Amino acid sequence: MTWLLIVFGVALVISPLMWLKQSPQQHRITGFRRQANSLSLQVCLHRRPDARVDELRLESVCYRLPWRDKACRQDWILQRCSQRGWESPYPAWRWMADQADSQWGSALDEVLLQMPVGVSAVIADGNGIGVIWDERGETEDVTVIYQLLLLLRQKAEEICL
Repeated sequence: MTWLLIVFGVALVISPLMWLKQSPQQHRITGFRRQANSLSLQVCLHRRPDARVDELRLESVCYRLPWRDKACRQDWILQRCSQRGWESPYPAWRWMADQADSQWGSALDEVLLQMPVGVSAVIADGNGIGVIWDERGETEDVTVIYQLLLLLRQKAEEICL
């Protein structure tokens, strides 16, 4: 009987600690965000890319590369998560809010073909160029996203010169 009380007491003490342990999904997301931080990508909550003006909930995750030159800022959204917006020259992608200058054509062609499957939008705003990503996939996807955002940021710098 005494041993049963001791086991019960130990279990009672250990059980709250088990709640602090990350699930495999949480552990993978932590790895993604740690990798992004090491690559100088900002990870933040963002509105859905197809959100209307009055929809303010932050329910998407944005991996963003900040602008180096404030004069090169862009403001457009290219999304593939809904039928909102208007047609773009890129299959399955639609413009929201505004569209990129035609000089972006070849860079966007190249980048959109290489984006990981879980990327639902490419967003250029005052803070930088980023993607909305569902954080599914592999750690290598973060590196791919970083390299593709670097290409887009370089294109923005070329355009603004």
